[in-house]
Amino acid sequence: MQDQVLEVTLFGEPGPQNTERTLEIARARRRALELGHVVVASDTGKTARRALALLGGECALTVVSNPAGMTLPLAKLHSYLPRFAAHRAALARSGVQAVPASLTEEEEAAIELEGARVVRIDWRRFQAFTKSGLRPFDWYGIGVRVGLCITVAAHLEGAVPADAEVLALAGTGFGGGGADTAIVLQTAERWLDWRLVEVLARPRVSPPIEAG
Repeated sequence: MQDQVLEVTLFGEPGPQNTERTLEIARARRRALELGHVVVASDTGKTARRALALLGGECALTVVSNPAGMTLPLAKLHSYLPRFAAHRAALARSGVQAVPASLTEEEEAAIELEGARVVRIDWRRFQAFTKSGLRPFDWYGIGVRVGLCITVAAHLEGAVPADAEVLALAGTGFGGGGADTAIVLQTAERWLDWRLVEVLARPRVSPPIEAG
């Protein structure tokens, strides 16, 4: 294989304002590498629908969400940046105690009708496959860790084959937080043979790492 020079985008801040740029970067790299599979994390369906609009028809698109009915307590939303703190405070003032952290059945059906496959993460199967959590990847970026998680989930459900390069799109997340990370992964039958091949985009600033 010849040497490659790769342009990496480091966003000044994480968050949904990076979604369009992240998707554009991902589309260009998918085309350059002729990748057949793209995996997208989505809790509310917004990122999934934008990915479908830009990538639908070009490749097999898998949308990965948390188990049905999962919510995120307001206290878990990020507040380390002023606008994140303002977002959380506004929700609190309106009486919101938790935000959706998984697609509803209606959203799932609508996304599949548009041509994507929807997969729910099975955390027991995930742990059995990796035999560990992926928290250490938070040092490099929460979106990187989430991208790995969703691609493993898609692989375990048969949506993504082994021995393939796959493009994953994820976000830093703070309750429907869009996409700010794009990576390329090499899948395999064994977890130890998986590889992080390319990081195309990620935030330069990351939230404090949670204990546990």
